[in-house]
Amino acid sequence: MLSFPFLSLLDWSKIHGRHSLPWRTYFHLSERDLGYHVWLSEILLQQTQVERVIGYYNNILKVFPTIEALANTSYEEFFPYYQWLGYYSRARNMLKTAKIITEEYQWIFPNNTDELKKLPGVGPYTAAAIRAFVYNEKVLSFDTNLEKIFSRFYHGSRFQKLSKEEKTLIEKDFQGTGISGREINAAFMDFGSLVSFNIKPSDESGWEKISKNYPLDDCFWLKTQWVLEVQEKKKKRVFPTKDASIKVVLHENHRIYYSSVEWDYQPFILPPTEDNVRQRVQEYFRDSYNLEVSVRPIHDKYFENDRPFIICNAQVQKGLPSFRKYQKENGFFVKIL
Repeated sequence: MLSFPFLSLLDWSKIHGRHSLPWRTYFHLSERDLGYHVWLSEILLQQTQVERVIGYYNNILKVFPTIEALANTSYEEFFPYYQWLGYYSRARNMLKTAKIITEEYQWIFPNNTDELKKLPGVGPYTAAAIRAFVYNEKVLSFDTNLEKIFSRFYHGSRFQKLSKEEKTLIEKDFQGTGISGREINAAFMDFGSLVSFNIKPSDESGWEKISKNYPLDDCFWLKTQWVLEVQEKKKKRVFPTKDASIKVVLHENHRIYYSSVEWDYQPFILPPTEDNVRQRVQEYFRDSYNLEVSVRPIHDKYFENDRPFIICNAQVQKGLPSFRKYQKENGFFVKIL
């Protein structure tokens, strides 16, 4: 298997990396505080853009400067500093994890993957990130974005999945370098955000410029000049999201489902929007019913009698719904009397 040019990527990162991000300036901290800062940034960055996270990250640290301070707050006290960031189960998991780390681990995050994965909201990627950034261990934080970089390098297409064997060989290859886990994971994050994912098969006019400045030597994706990715994109049918009606499933922890009508269970139907779908759903329930809801990403897209629909799940976070209540039994909605 061809060796990945880790050193070339690191050299690129030293020049072009996002060194001013607030969570890149905390490595002088004690192990206790460093763990808190790393964990906080990684949790907030889950499925959330960097630009949105920066303000929340700074504000949360001002009000809750230690993990002990966060562990001792209630959800109602924490909610104003997290509001509008979405994924509200994430906020509750943050408070649960803060309490566990404070009470069971004396404020210091473990460096064992199995123990880390037991923490609410911490999966394999976040566990690896904590080990890399807190303890500087030589591990790679494999997520979808990192896989796309390696898939382009080895297979010529970001759409091709890596096998477990390939991931093992890649990580073993990295461990043979003199690069720290902290440095290389930061480099991958920056490269993915600033370069790799922004280059699409349609950018053929900039091919010469890209090929000269792309830091990954011997990249199969460069050699194939996007041919494989173009083929994969042609296979995909474009769904008319902006023309699709929005079907909203409003619930409380998937135990109670709210109906838009009295006589039967019906989800809420909103007209198509060219704006952000999740924001549109939030505005609808806030303006129409004085409810604050969290909205998950689009769950499904489909056609019904040639009419396009998208489905979103929304959960009530604040306010008192006055809709007819249902629960789900064996796949059917049953009215709660």
